[in-house]
Amino acid sequence: MDQITLLHGDFTVETVPGRVETDDLLLADARPVDESAFKEAMRCLPSGVVMVTTRVNARPWGLTISSCCSMTLRPPQIMISLQQSTASYKEIALSRHFGISILGARHKSLAEHGSAVGMAKFIDEFVLPGSQHEVRSPVVSGALFHLDCRVADIYNVKDHAIIVGLVEGAVSMYEKRDDPLLYFNQRFFTLGSPL
Repeated sequence: MDQITLLHGDFTVETVPGRVETDDLLLADARPVDESAFKEAMRCLPSGVVMVTTRVNARPWGLTISSCCSMTLRPPQIMISLQQSTASYKEIALSRHFGISILGARHKSLAEHGSAVGMAKFIDEFVLPGSQHEVRSPVVSGALFHLDCRVADIYNVKDHAIIVGLVEGAVSMYEKRDDPLLYFNQRFFTLGSPL
């Protein structure tokens, strides 16, 4: 057991493999903010757009998300969050492998396809032939970068799962003229002028 000191006193946290570090007593007393206020706040947080790639029925499949971030450099790991009911999550949990293609501004229509609710997300016509790069996951053609990942850990949080991926391969397709695809307030954007 680890002892942690906070401004408002001490409490003990038990570290359990496969669980997110939280103190259940703090969560029990929490009064969640109104759901609509939380959604509005998250819409004001701009983010990059990536496509999580895997294979469903042996065909390339891509789910668009904006909940992706780097975790550690040594070893190189990233973190994504997926709803557990998605085909992407189920396939990744089974295969223990996935890819992340960082999308550019030219991929707006692909991003919309990969985020359509209730629709199949096969992306056969958008991926590079498998023999071009030594990675296991489907690579989106023209992506700024592609990371090939092996699942290191999965943490279930309510109806979502936080997936930690160990990056085992990287494919750069970035060129200086490429702009990233960004998401803000339910719309797609690209970069403006540097500040």
